[in-house]
Amino acid sequence: MDVKNLIVGMDLNRKESQICYYERGSQDAVSAPVKVGSTKVAFPTVLSRIPESGEWHYGLEAEFFAEQKNGVLVDQLYDLCADGNSFSVDGEEFSGGDLLAVFLKQALTMLGVTEPPRQIDGIMITVPALTKPFVQAIRKAYEKLSIPRGRAYLQDYKESFYFHTLYQKPEIWTRKVGLFQFEEENVSFESLSMNHRTKPVTAQVEEGKTIHLSGEPQQKDEQFRALVEESLKDELYSSVFILGEAFDKSWAVRSTALLCRGKRRVFCGDNLFAKGACFGAREKVEERSLKGYLYLGNDLIRYNVGMEMKINGSPAYYPLVTAGVNWYETEKECEFLMDGIRDLVFVVSKMEDGKRYRYSMALPGLPDRPDKTTRLRLHMEYDSPRRCQIDVEDLGFGEMFPSSGKKWHETMEG
Repeated sequence: MDVKNLIVGMDLNRKESQICYYERGSQDAVSAPVKVGSTKVAFPTVLSRIPESGEWHYGLEAEFFAEQKNGVLVDQLYDLCADGNSFSVDGEEFSGGDLLAVFLKQALTMLGVTEPPRQIDGIMITVPALTKPFVQAIRKAYEKLSIPRGRAYLQDYKESFYFHTLYQKPEIWTRKVGLFQFEEENVSFESLSMNHRTKPVTAQVEEGKTIHLSGEPQQKDEQFRALVEESLKDELYSSVFILGEAFDKSWAVRSTALLCRGKRRVFCGDNLFAKGACFGAREKVEERSLKGYLYLGNDLIRYNVGMEMKINGSPAYYPLVTAGVNWYETEKECEFLMDGIRDLVFVVSKMEDGKRYRYSMALPGLPDRPDKTTRLRLHMEYDSPRRCQIDVEDLGFGEMFPSSGKKWHETMEG
């Protein structure tokens, strides 16, 4: 493996994580083993720190040093990132992002990476679900490792399922694709479908049912068989993926027979999300092989937002937010001069049908000045797909009209 120009995918889960890289020769994502010669690819999502030296360890080593060498175990890394909380180690306070940076840097050594900004062309971290604190933690980890934002990405499991599927042979996804995920004693279902009547082709992942399985093998088989029957119904599925060590063909006799009915392809494994993250990173930094497809995920912004203004003296529409982008990737900042207006008016249009409406933001206390002598700074960012945070600051106009220092904030929901 060449440890330069790497494209990396990482599955960050509450219990265990995985890391993989894109192999250009085979055009596939390859999971990194936890150690040379091992087939195991998942490692515990934990850190430990030796009090005397301040030395960090991750994964299996972290558990060993915590048990045998008095290391301080950090076993809530995932939750610290998801909730935005901090953790105290040896009297030192660390945010989730600080700890994730340590974890990520150590995990990358599995690929021989010692200088992430020099060796990595693109990296994607995937997690079950993204919250605003989680986005901030991942961004901070990337920043602390000096990986530029244009090469560092994040997405949830559903989008990784999408990328993993569409990077397989086309016959795998000519029709619907199912995903059964086993986690301890629970199993959940999701399905990926595509609408070929739209341009680009739109893809969606829908959540199905989650059930609890009993401990008795025959009963477990019957419960899972019933879930398979209810989930797949009479619809046409090209393939079905099964994730999780809890699934075992030794007990899943009738359910496996049902899964394979109708020449459905059935795949078992544990690295779908890590590989999907890797393919997603490749799609963004190296090859737009899916440019004819649009993933309509729950994190997608469904509205275009812009303003009507004069540019070089002529009326024009100035786009601020483009629909079809994930909320955590959307941020806009610009400056402009007020010309005969007292409020900001945003033109909002829906992605699906283009219907428009206007959203007005009042600026109480804005100083009275002649036209074109009030310069404002506008900053927009999202904290969910439907909630945009708008911040406006009065910059004044040079020495003649100094800034009033006034700032305005508004939440636009749609």
